[in-house]
Amino acid sequence: MVRRCVLLICLILAAIDTAPAQEAVENIVAIVGREPILTSELAAQIQLLAIQRGIRPKDQEELRQFQEQVLQDLIADRLLLIEARKDTSIKVTDQQVDDAVDDHISNLISQFPSEDVFLQELAREGLTLRAFKKRLRPEMENQLLRQLIINRKLSSISISNQEVAEFYKLNRDSIPIQPEAVRLAHILVTFQPSGATEDSARLLAEKVRQNAAAGADFAVLAATYSSGPGALTGGDLGLVARDDVIPDFGRVAFNLQPNEISGVFRTEYGYHIVKCEESRGDKSRLRQILFEVRPTAADSLLSYKLVDSLLMEIEKGTGFADLAKVFSADDESRKQGGELGWFAMANLPPTFAEAVENMTDTGQVKGPVSSEYGLHILKLLEHQESRAITYESDFDRIKGMARQAKTGEIVAAWLEELKKGTYVEIRSLPGN
Repeated sequence: MVRRCVLLICLILAAIDTAPAQEAVENIVAIVGREPILTSELAAQIQLLAIQRGIRPKDQEELRQFQEQVLQDLIADRLLLIEARKDTSIKVTDQQVDDAVDDHISNLISQFPSEDVFLQELAREGLTLRAFKKRLRPEMENQLLRQLIINRKLSSISISNQEVAEFYKLNRDSIPIQPEAVRLAHILVTFQPSGATEDSARLLAEKVRQNAAAGADFAVLAATYSSGPGALTGGDLGLVARDDVIPDFGRVAFNLQPNEISGVFRTEYGYHIVKCEESRGDKSRLRQILFEVRPTAADSLLSYKLVDSLLMEIEKGTGFADLAKVFSADDESRKQGGELGWFAMANLPPTFAEAVENMTDTGQVKGPVSSEYGLHILKLLEHQESRAITYESDFDRIKGMARQAKTGEIVAAWLEELKKGTYVEIRSLPGN
């Protein structure tokens, strides 16, 4: 489900706008030790959570409650950071932070129908992916530091079987049931442009490039031929730095002199022609004409024929995993013979859910199943009915819940101790 956060951000901005202009920027909502927490920090954290979790307060009261919870979390985080920074043996490297940012963004993208939908959601919040990464980086560094200090605090924590039994006895009625779930494998066949389609796009790009070189208005050519929304502005990309664009694009665009037009070159997005309008230090004002290479109806038919051929091979007895390792376009699952893992039926994409509902036997194969990624051949590996979690059947899972609850209590008690030894002042929230 796409996360819509516009209402939340509007409420935040409305709350901040009720204060004087100077306070909207400098207002301090809390002080922890000697470190202030600013209104802008609170708003930024709420925005991150809005994008990450899809939280959308319905009115000002729900927003106020959410603000209070986020502020308490920020205070707790700041207390843990103060402790972590006191311990000079706790450090994180730039590479660890970069990896944490990339992993976090990959996890976020997986919650959306596609990466494009995720980027559109960022754009709704006024953020580019680069700006989002920049905003995430200090938070990821702080998160790593907090996790290290927490791990050190909890390294000696153990939980006995008696504690597990007591936890289950107290919480059995509130432990959620195990939902109906399936373990699936798939072979993904994407729609790919044929060689003829590729050649057609390249030849058109070469023709347009000749017109540009002969003096035709570049902006008019972009408005006429360029793919995507950039055509509406004559291909104007604005004043950008090399880090703002993908490497393959930057290697060409940032070697151009003012008024120079590039040759036709290929990136993952298609064929490009770029003109440098001006240079200012390490930035350039660029225009581009983009020729996307899209599969035609005839190309798509080839994908359907490949799916039919693979289904015939499976019927003949060829191993599903062997075919997935050769033909699947999903790089991650291909390594595991197409295995995708477990999914709650309620969380499956609609087309997958419809297909799986009609699969009655383990090992059954069905396809093609369409999605925004292409065509799928699905295999049902396992099916588990919805059932209650029991002490006898799910001891390890219950033990994990009990340990999580115990560590939560320990961390909460620890935070209360830290508060007693650290100056903490909470001031009014924005709009209050």
